Amino acid sequence: MTGPLRPVLAVALADLRERSRSTTFLVVPLLVAYFVKIVTVDSTLVVGTDYTGRPTIAWLAGMTTVIGTTVLVLFGFSLVKGSIGRDLETGVSELIAPSSLSNGQYLLGKWLSNVAVLAFGTLVLLASTGVASLFVGVGAFDPWALISPFLLITLPAVAAVAAVAVCFETIGPLRGTAGTVIYFLLALTAIVAGIAPDAPLDLVGLAVVRDSMAQSIAAQYPAFDGSAFGFTYTDDPGGLAEFTWAGIAWTGARLVTRLPVLATACGFLGVAWLAFDRFDDATRWSSAVSRSDSERETADDEVEPPTADDPSTTADPSVDVDLAPVSRDGGSTGPVLLAELRMALRGYPRWWYAAAALAVLATAVAPIGVVRTLVVPLALLLPLSAWSSLGTRERRHRTTELVFVGSRPTRLLGATYASGVAIGLLVSVPAPVRFALSGMDGALVGWLAAVLSLPAIALALGVWTGRSKSFEIAYLTAWYLGPVNGLGALDYVAARPSTASAGIPVVYLALTVVALGVALVGRRRQ
Repeated sequence: MTGPLRPVLAVALADLRERSRSTTFLVVPLLVAYFVKIVTVDSTLVVGTDYTGRPTIAWLAGMTTVIGTTVLVLFGFSLVKGSIGRDLETGVSELIAPSSLSNGQYLLGKWLSNVAVLAFGTLVLLASTGVASLFVGVGAFDPWALISPFLLITLPAVAAVAAVAVCFETIGPLRGTAGTVIYFLLALTAIVAGIAPDAPLDLVGLAVVRDSMAQSIAAQYPAFDGSAFGFTYTDDPGGLAEFTWAGIAWTGARLVTRLPVLATACGFLGVAWLAFDRFDDATRWSSAVSRSDSERETADDEVEPPTADDPSTTADPSVDVDLAPVSRDGGSTGPVLLAELRMALRGYPRWWYAAAALAVLATAVAPIGVVRTLVVPLALLLPLSAWSSLGTRERRHRTTELVFVGSRPTRLLGATYASGVAIGLLVSVPAPVRFALSGMDGALVGWLAAVLSLPAIALALGVWTGRSKSFEIAYLTAWYLGPVNGLGALDYVAARPSTASAGIPVVYLALTVVALGVALVGRRRQ
């Protein structure tokens, strides 16, 4: 292929080859396939409050499409972000900066690579749904009913996610963990807003599927009340009325509802193109590339060449240089801990420190029930960036040899973990005091389990993977499913009394010990 698209495809293919070497590329399909099994075989989707669909291929495809697209929108950003940053870390940026590759071609290639990764997950969703239909499905097999929702709902949504990932990497304040959290909250808001009638943006297709199912239920059950329409899951389908859903009839009006999603993708790509400047942004590209020829010439003129008479250029053989031996005691624990804490807390924008102060104030003055269910889970989102970097800084900044040669790795690991615990304590310190004074032992143990276990898990993942992305994805997933949606096994902070009574905080305290042991084994390997 020739023309302007050839460089775009070359960038995309090169990026895909790099991604294919990571364990994430291999693990994600397995997780997606297991997810399909959960939503199609192990549980029953309840529509409204009293209805469920016959397990035809259309029903299975529609159900998996809506839930799977929601998952890809919420967590796909964390899976694909970082491709531009990876070029900077590996030095590829210094080859791209002076090349003839245009900014638009480079960004489109990165976007296309992101789309390909998420489309691969979509393909696994589709194939797994087809396999599930062989075991639990009824009725004739309809290929279009299987393919169309993934093609017309999921793919436009992942195209938008891929574009946002590229856009955020070109905007300085959004490149790191703060961008991940902001995206997650924006995506969650867009999904909820899309449920409203006549919403301008139906990102994950909830409104399309809801309206189509509501029409089918109303036609088969005239007593159906469409005002109380929603989706829930149950493990006991007894007593539910079963309806037959033939799938979405893709009329012109319904196809038009997908255009705003594609327009969103184009809009974010346009912002990325405007924000991306590889030649002038010294924080992104190598300073050697950003300096102009005239600056280099001026610098060369200021340095006079050495002469033979210059005593500074002549070595004195009688001088005996005695270097002190390298010490491996790593200093005392206190200064090391303070140094780790300073590194973990510095470099944030002012709004982060303001948010941390607001979190402390809210845990001190908000109603105690609200503190447990809402304020503490939100406050413990603030250390996400600091926690996700635990165990990764040495590898990310390529200082492993410099740090480990003069310190005891296990002592440094302990100080790193202690700094993570300290940050969790700082942003929520009034909460345990109020829980103890109010006799809320379950909430107190839940808070303690969260503050101890989250940095331990982050440290273990950081030591073994060397990247912050793994913990970011895991933490945001647990936060959304656990404290927000009440899934007991992932309610790490015991936001609900039932979680504490079930002993979940004790499990997380035990997980803390396991995670620290895993981190210690990984650090000894380094």
